Amino acid sequence: MTPPSKRINLGAMNGAENDQPTLRGRSLVLTRPAGENRAFADRLRRRGAQVVTLAPFRVVSRNDPAILAIALRAAANADVLVFASTLAVRHVFALLPDWLPRGGVIAQGPATAQALAAHGIAAEMPKSGFRSEEVLLHPWLARPRRVVRLTGAGGRDWLVQRLRERGIDAADLAVYERSPCAARPDSLRRIDAMAQPQLIVSSRDALLALPALLGSERWLRLAGETLYVSSDRLAALARGMHCRDVVVADSARSVDLVAAIERTR
Repeated sequence: MTPPSKRINLGAMNGAENDQPTLRGRSLVLTRPAGENRAFADRLRRRGAQVVTLAPFRVVSRNDPAILAIALRAAANADVLVFASTLAVRHVFALLPDWLPRGGVIAQGPATAQALAAHGIAAEMPKSGFRSEEVLLHPWLARPRRVVRLTGAGGRDWLVQRLRERGIDAADLAVYERSPCAARPDSLRRIDAMAQPQLIVSSRDALLALPALLGSERWLRLAGETLYVSSDRLAALARGMHCRDVVVADSARSVDLVAAIERTR
């Protein structure tokens, strides 16, 4: 049985990272949503990398806030809620600042848990890893009656499908949407000027959008360089899209992606 969620006081944050110029001479292209690249780009630049941000889409609020508010109030009664990302946390509490789930809450990573803590909610995390496969192993998901995963429209529904196979009433609730972006001409020119540009991709939607965003010739050039992804699932998709050298990080967290880049050339 899952314990109810509770309000907590926000504790100390993680310590500052000790940056070293371990990526000097590297050329990297970030593909997170518009507005979500800055902190990661700054981290890479502090380590000496040349960085271009290329956002395939921006995250926007749903256009039916009244309906979403009703759905969120109903979801608060679930036995377990799973927050897929910090974006999900941000959009839930932007709409309903005093929203409080009555069941247990699982965060799919430490940044998401920290974002929930900022709203006074203590969240569990998977014991190892932050992907849906690791979340499924959490004991709270063994026999709950009702599970709701808070995510973005069009996200991966693997966890919900596996829970339904167990006979559990499970559903995704999209709390934000993705709006496609056009590539900035100056960003494309900077990529063209790079000697060996390497892509960093942490979502299926971003990877699928890249060939059209970059143009076929530019995409094939970048696909011929090392590509850094956040999961084996993305790696398999990338190889099917003609990427020949794919490196898998331990998770989509920037610290894990940086570690994967530092391990290779």
